[in-house]
Amino acid sequence: MPTISQTPGKPNRLGEATRAKIIDAAIAVLAENGFADFTMQAVASRADVVYGNLTHHYPSRDKLIEAMLEAILERYGARFDAFAASLDNTDASQVRKLVTWLIDDSVDPETAPVFLELWAMSTHNPMVADGLAALYDGAVESCMRSLGVLPQSPKARRLRDTLYLLGTVLEGSSSIFYNRTRSGEIYEGFRREAIEILVTVLEQRLAEAKDETP
Repeated sequence: MPTISQTPGKPNRLGEATRAKIIDAAIAVLAENGFADFTMQAVASRADVVYGNLTHHYPSRDKLIEAMLEAILERYGARFDAFAASLDNTDASQVRKLVTWLIDDSVDPETAPVFLELWAMSTHNPMVADGLAALYDGAVESCMRSLGVLPQSPKARRLRDTLYLLGTVLEGSSSIFYNRTRSGEIYEGFRREAIEILVTVLEQRLAEAKDETP
C-alpha cells in the first residue's frame, strides 16, 4: 500500500482533516448519546474512521475529551466574542440585547445539549470543570468590555457579580427548559420575566460601574 510522504516542517493536512472530522464526530456523539455513552468506538463509527486511526490521533478517551473540550470552548468563545463585539456601548438598548441573546442561546439546540453534557461531565472531570470555569470567566470579562467597563475597575465589582448571576440563570434555564415537554407557555413566561428583571439589575450595576464620582 503506498504511503503519503510529508515534507519536513510541512503540516500534515490529511491528519488535520482527520482530527477535525473526529472532533466533529465526538461533539455529535456527546450531544446525542450523553457522556455516559461517550465511547471511542461510537466516535470512530460516527467519524467513519477505523478504530486504530482514531487511537493514532487520540490514544485515550481522556485525550479525545481534552481535544473535544478545547474545540468546543474555542468555537463557542469565538461565537460569543463576535456577538459581544457587535454591541455598541453607546446604545441604551445594549444590555437588553445582551441578556436576550444569552437567554435564547441557553436553549439553542446547537449549543444546549453539548453544554448540558459538559456540565454533567464536570462533576467527575476536573479538566472539564476548569475549562467551563475559564469559559465563563472569559465571557464575563468580554461582557464587561462590550458594555464599556474595564473588568479590573473597583466600581465594576457588582456588575461582574451580577453577570455571574446571569450565568447561573442561563445554565438553569438550559437544565429546566431544553428537554421539557409542553413548556411553551411556561418558558415564555420565564423568558419574559428573566429579561425584564436581569436587564433592570444589570442597567443599574452598569450605571454604578460608570459613575465618575469618587
